[in-house]
Amino acid sequence: MTGLALVLPPAVVWGGQALGLSEAPSLLYETTWLMAVLTTVIVVYIYRRAGDYFVLFYLSSLAIKLLAGAGYCIWMILEDGPGAPANIVYFLAVYLLFTGLEVAFLTGLTNRRNRA
Repeated sequence: MTGLALVLPPAVVWGGQALGLSEAPSLLYETTWLMAVLTTVIVVYIYRRAGDYFVLFYLSSLAIKLLAGAGYCIWMILEDGPGAPANIVYFLAVYLLFTGLEVAFLTGLTNRRNRA
C-alpha cells in the first residue's frame, strides 16, 4: 500500500499534465495517504483479529470506511469549494482502487488461512 501511495500522486500529476488538464486536485497527497493508511489499518486489524467473525468485521470496516469517506468529502467541499469537484472525483477513484486492493488482499489471506 505504501508503494502505491508513493507512486500514485506523481503519476496523477504527470498524467494530468500529459492530458492537458490545468491542475491536479489540491488535496492529492492528503487523500492518497488517508486511503492508504486507512486501508492498511483495516487489512492488518481484520487479518489479526477477525477469526470466526471475519465477515462481521469486514462489513463493519466497510461501513466505517464509507462514513469516514463521506465525512472527508464534506470536509473537502467546505475546505476547498472551487477545487471540490476534482478532489471528489480523485477521492472516489482512490477509494475504489484501495477498496479493490483491500478485497484482493483479504481474499488471498483468508484463502491461505483456510488451506492451512
